Amino acid sequence: MTAALAFWLAAALLAYVWVGYPLLLRLLRARHQPESEPYGETTPRLSVIVAAYNEAGCIRAKLDGTLAQRYPAQRLEVLVVSDGSTDSTDAIVRAHPDRRVRLLRQEPRAGKSAALNRGVAAARGDVLVFTDANALFGPDSLAALAAPFADPLVGVVSGQGLYGSVDVDARVVAGAYARYEAAIKVGESALGFLASTDGAIYGMRRSLYADLQPNEVNDLLHPIQAILAGAQSRFAPDAYTVEPPSTGGRQEFRRHVRIVAQGMHLLRRWLPALVARRQWRAVGMLLSHRLLRWATAPALLTLLMANVFLLERGGVYTVTLAGQALFYTLVLAGGLADRAGRGLGSLAVPYYFCVVAAAQMGGLVRFLRGGAQAVWSPTGGTVRERAA
Repeated sequence: MTAALAFWLAAALLAYVWVGYPLLLRLLRARHQPESEPYGETTPRLSVIVAAYNEAGCIRAKLDGTLAQRYPAQRLEVLVVSDGSTDSTDAIVRAHPDRRVRLLRQEPRAGKSAALNRGVAAARGDVLVFTDANALFGPDSLAALAAPFADPLVGVVSGQGLYGSVDVDARVVAGAYARYEAAIKVGESALGFLASTDGAIYGMRRSLYADLQPNEVNDLLHPIQAILAGAQSRFAPDAYTVEPPSTGGRQEFRRHVRIVAQGMHLLRRWLPALVARRQWRAVGMLLSHRLLRWATAPALLTLLMANVFLLERGGVYTVTLAGQALFYTLVLAGGLADRAGRGLGSLAVPYYFCVVAAAQMGGLVRFLRGGAQAVWSPTGGTVRERAA
């Protein structure tokens, strides 16, 4: 393989994953004949399930915010599964005065998947709502999440997790990445399948749930299980949560390493089932939105190394190498600012892009070594086990 071929293949992969795939979804969505709105106001019984480990700092706010939702009180319950918590999480939940709140204690600690299985087994709702302990619901989020379930073909509905403060409009605190991911989910939703839900807020019909294996990522698996059962996935952008952002690059790196390792483990098991059932659309979305995206780091490295070898040819290769040099200078500046504990400002985009890309490579290495972590620890008061 020549340097030029390597360069243009890497460039093509990056262009397709980050630009081409969203544009393709937009095109397919435009060509897709939209049906009349299949749902209006609906209020299925909801069971909100929170897997919690040492969440004393945020669990009361989570409970109060959930119970304050503009949703029929008699059709809503909250189950907190404490996975061996050693702080006051259990006491706070147990002392809550609202009878719709239930505490389930998991001992010894067994991980998030086991906690969700325990919560679902005790749930009474028709729709299961999975969410994180520190992700606070917007005022009408549960109603927005429940509405698409009026369509009997819908099995899974995802909202979106945003970062910032609940004191301001969620659309203001949404970052560039959140908006980018939301645009992709809108396109995927129009085609009936989501490459993943958002672990901070999504719902699933109780009838579709099957017990999770210890290392299975629920928000990546559930749309797959839904389509194999003949059900569709939808995206409800007005269903959102707001939570604090990550505290730094190291936290994001560790989180994404874990998520990608678990995601690779899951896709190795479930992609063959989709192929066997000829679910080519879902296979294509998972390849485009997940597997190829996880190849970002090696593609970037290939692009840079090949560009160095091609520099003697001048022309376009001089321009592309200069562009890469500028990009990595911004990444380095962002890393230094992060290490110094200073605000990143506009440097956050290139810096975190590379942090996540490197973490995806780390996740692949962990997967190849057979590691897929089943338990978790709160990071900055949050449990974020979402597909990256």
